[in-house]
Amino acid sequence: MSKSSSHDVIISGGGTPGLTLALLLAQTGLRSVVIDPAPLSQFTISSPEGRTSALMQSSIAVLKQTGVWDMTLPYGAPLEILRIIDDSFGNKTQQIETNFPACNIGLDFFGINMPNNILRSALAIAARQHKATTLCGSSRLTGFSTDDFGVTVNLDDGTSLRAPLLIAADGRESPVREKSGIACWHHDYGQSAITCLIHHSSSHQNISTEFHRPGGPFTLVPLPGNTSSVVWVEKTADADTFMALSRHNFTQALQDRTDSRLGRITLSSDPQSCPLIALRARNFTARRVALVAEAAHVLSPLGAQGLNLSLRDVDCLAKIIIKAAQTGMDIGAQSILATYEKQRRSDIWVRSISTDGLTRLVSHNHRPLHGLRRTGLKTISMIEPLKVMAMQQGMAV
Repeated sequence: MSKSSSHDVIISGGGTPGLTLALLLAQTGLRSVVIDPAPLSQFTISSPEGRTSALMQSSIAVLKQTGVWDMTLPYGAPLEILRIIDDSFGNKTQQIETNFPACNIGLDFFGINMPNNILRSALAIAARQHKATTLCGSSRLTGFSTDDFGVTVNLDDGTSLRAPLLIAADGRESPVREKSGIACWHHDYGQSAITCLIHHSSSHQNISTEFHRPGGPFTLVPLPGNTSSVVWVEKTADADTFMALSRHNFTQALQDRTDSRLGRITLSSDPQSCPLIALRARNFTARRVALVAEAAHVLSPLGAQGLNLSLRDVDCLAKIIIKAAQTGMDIGAQSILATYEKQRRSDIWVRSISTDGLTRLVSHNHRPLHGLRRTGLKTISMIEPLKVMAMQQGMAV
């Protein structure tokens, strides 16, 4: 790339949301440049890693538009049944369990569980091959300035980029959001999520199993064959203790927490840990800037809403940009950004608030909330219309 270049859109962040947006825009010939510290041009499909995402039907539809879905599908597994177990007392005789089958609301499956690294690599490969997308990997945004006609972005290698619009898809610590002066609501749950892959001797039967325990939920999510991904939430101090265990002792701790529902397990990937926070930007746009994905919102993993919400941001923004470009409008104009802000605000706020409330309810061991949680699950398990309504609300977009 030359030291100074012009594009239709500059995307800061080469994760799944940023690359998806670039490919959606490329379908109509809009030229994007994607900036990311990672070497995007070197990505290849390799072994799955521990972090996965349960992609719902709307997300799958968006990813199919990029052309990468067939490349990634062999690495994903359908979630046909969601099983929730209240295990507050650590005693099998006192567990409350209910199953939520997708077929009860007319679906073959709730979603497809997909390794994050597989999805990102496939998108990077597709973007690398598309003539309308430029990958500017191993580069960092150092600053940008806006004017009435566009935005100029400066990179750490001295490159200068120019476009009508800058899109922040650069994560929870978003430099673009910070430099735009957009404030955030932020909450630290005092918990961390441990993720890894496990192999097991018994079949998961495409059932995602979630234990609700005082330290936080422990979830086993199906992948192809006798493999599952683990999302294990604990208070941060306890999570740090588990992460410091030897591989043998860590595997045994996992074995204990699976309740032996998957038979004998072995660890298939190195465990990773990430602090559990919630974040929501006060605004999703600034002058010639739009926020998407974790630059705009971060949710707890409970309910698997995070990436699905992010891909809805991307889909919405792509449609608005494409329509504006096709009618000859300035795609970075305030009126265009205001349309995006208006269309996304309700979905983001509802999902953010509901996921935050559910996370506090599930992870809190305060006795009244503890009783409410168990009573609610028991009631839903006994009344089929309530169970159907709960599933429909969880899947609603």
